[in-house]
Amino acid sequence: MAGGKTGMTRNKGFTLFEMVIAVSIFALIGVIAFGGIAQMTRTGQAVTSANDRLSDIQFAVVYFNRDWMQVSPRKIRNQYGDEEGNILIEDDVITFTRSGWSNLLGQKRSNLQRVQYLVVDNKLLRRHWSSIDQGIGEEPIERVLLDNIESMEVVFQNSSGQVIREWPSESSQSTGAPIILAVNFELEDIGDITRLLEVPKGVL
Repeated sequence: MAGGKTGMTRNKGFTLFEMVIAVSIFALIGVIAFGGIAQMTRTGQAVTSANDRLSDIQFAVVYFNRDWMQVSPRKIRNQYGDEEGNILIEDDVITFTRSGWSNLLGQKRSNLQRVQYLVVDNKLLRRHWSSIDQGIGEEPIERVLLDNIESMEVVFQNSSGQVIREWPSESSQSTGAPIILAVNFELEDIGDITRLLEVPKGVL
């Protein structure tokens, strides 16, 4: 078989040009895949942040609602010995007496609690005092319920829809007693949230 062909052919390998094309395609696929994964990650983080924010807002609103639905007609003595109404509204700050203060440790104190809601430095604060009738120099205990809040508006409304911005109010004798507490929270990221709460009978 001298001088004849063997019948076997040598396998051709990839040329340099083909290798460059293949690597480029794989790189492009990798970039596209990475971009998709990054976008999915950002979307997931945004959804988680939004859910956390909504949970924080719901917690603050429910906390306020719970306090208000237990509002008490009990007036108090402030640290100067002066009598204060059971409900005070002034400059969008609301202070009131509530019942149902749990006492798991069995401390010698009232089940009534003096609470206050206000916005300071873009934070919704809830304050309460250890005693219902405040002692001289007694400081409130403070808790941040919500941040990134622009403002809070607190007003009463009577049966005619008239707004009462301060309480106690002498004008209520002519316009009628409030029947609704309207609370509006202005949030930086979401906008306005308004709650209309019934004024329980017998507290005014």
